[in-house]
Amino acid sequence: MNFEYIFPILKGVLLNPFVIGTAIVIILYCNFMGYVARYRKKPPKPKKKVVADAAPAPKPEGKEAENSREPEEE
Repeated sequence: MNFEYIFPILKGVLLNPFVIGTAIVIILYCNFMGYVARYRKKPPKPKKKVVADAAPAPKPEGKEAENSREPEEE
């Protein structure tokens, strides 16, 4: 067989709508299967913990309390 005889046959086969449609379906199927194979579930978002209001710090007692106060303006 010569290329002159093969070319019209190949052209007729490759331009056939059924062949084109089948090729498109196979390509889409392979892409979808690749996506499924590589899929990784996203890690869950960390939940924000509800922090209760902290109790105010106890006031120092004794001499330390007097030294820790801010000077009062007169």
